[in-house]
Amino acid sequence: MAVHKRLPKEPSELSRRVRELETLIMLNQKIAMQVDLETLLQTIVDCARDLIGVHMGGLVVADPENPRQLRHFKVSGVPPARQLPSGHGLFMVPYHTGRAVRVNRVNPTMSSRQPPDHPKLGPFLAVPLKSGNTLLGSLFLAEVPGGRPFTQKDQDLLMAFAAQAAIAIDSAQTRDRLAWLLVLKERERISMSLHSSVAQTLFLLKMEIDRCRRALPQEYPELMERLTVMQELAENGLHSVKDAIFSLSELNPEPGLAAELSRMVDQFQKESGIEAKFLLHGNEADVSPAIRPVIRNVVDEALNNVRKHSQSPIVVVTLTVRSQEVLVAVQDAGVGLPDDFAHRVKASLSYGVRSMATLAQRAGGTFRIFTNDEGGTTVRVTLPNRIQP
Repeated sequence: MAVHKRLPKEPSELSRRVRELETLIMLNQKIAMQVDLETLLQTIVDCARDLIGVHMGGLVVADPENPRQLRHFKVSGVPPARQLPSGHGLFMVPYHTGRAVRVNRVNPTMSSRQPPDHPKLGPFLAVPLKSGNTLLGSLFLAEVPGGRPFTQKDQDLLMAFAAQAAIAIDSAQTRDRLAWLLVLKERERISMSLHSSVAQTLFLLKMEIDRCRRALPQEYPELMERLTVMQELAENGLHSVKDAIFSLSELNPEPGLAAELSRMVDQFQKESGIEAKFLLHGNEADVSPAIRPVIRNVVDEALNNVRKHSQSPIVVVTLTVRSQEVLVAVQDAGVGLPDDFAHRVKASLSYGVRSMATLAQRAGGTFRIFTNDEGGTTVRVTLPNRIQP
């Protein structure tokens, strides 16, 4: 008695199964090739449309950081959407409930928020994109040839396909997050390298030039002028490197301005042995981004002056944030300003003070330095706080 393999009764059923297998293989190949997330999402919706044999398909993926907002929206068989949908349509029901939605025809009342150029959907099928216990979004299809309704078999097949697609999406998102972490790590490495090599070298160069200027007799004005220019170049280079370091750190979702100033103060205390405190009054988030580099550079220069000249046992850095202005104060308890301080500033012999004053003035602010009544010196900078709407 001959044994025959059981085959589908109709050739169309066999063709359908072959098409399903080809589509699943194609998706696996895309995953293996580690395509970027955007390409992967478009491939998924294209494959889903071809798998079930419909004219129109779509896919939405929510923002992992804010599940109430959509991050991605892809369509197939119709022109690409100009903007993300609001997230209130029938296609979002599987994402919110974790269950499939299958209707024979989308009535106008079911899609009252559709824009005028929205395609007519007819029969509609949507399934959740779910990886493990996490809902990622929805995969939906419409416009079946001939207007036939979707069947339970269509739903089961799309559910199986969506489960595989969700794993691919989850993997791609994880890969993107890891890649971003690697970028942040590399930026941190470059930042640390700049700080430990270039910045330190420029700082030592600036100190050496300052030592030479102090030792140079007054009868060599031309040489003094050249040393002053060299010191300015070294100082500008140091500020540029520090700006680069802070810029590299800005993409790292860590510390804002207050944390940076606090870290600078802690580092100053470790290096100088002078007790240092940082105080914040107000909300650092209200500080305009335009003046943050100015604040950092002023504090850095003021602390440098405390280290070199004050002979103070303590220094206090205060940041006061107001609606229209920001105040920065660096106060020590040292020997105060020398008697010939005004002359030294006019004679360009106090580059650090002139540098802070220039920074403040360029930002539209004011700069003051004075001896406290009880001794010691205070540097005070007031900057306009212009927050862009």
